[in-house]
Amino acid sequence: MRKGRKLVIAVKCDYCKTETESFICDAQGLRFCRIQTPGYPPDKDCQSQHTRNKYVQKKEKDKGLFSQKEISF
Repeated sequence: MRKGRKLVIAVKCDYCKTETESFICDAQGLRFCRIQTPGYPPDKDCQSQHTRNKYVQKKEKDKGLFSQKEISF
């Protein structure tokens, strides 16, 4: 008997740009690494890092707009 080939899906992470077999997708279709042992916190979670950085950048951008408005008056 011959053994059939196993299908292995590997995608490129949109955050860290590495190929991974363990991934998750968000509503916008972005793919992120998520390496986790069940019952433990994730070893690598690019989605939470992406979301955190996106929030920080937005906050800094808003803060920069307020400082520019104060200077222009």
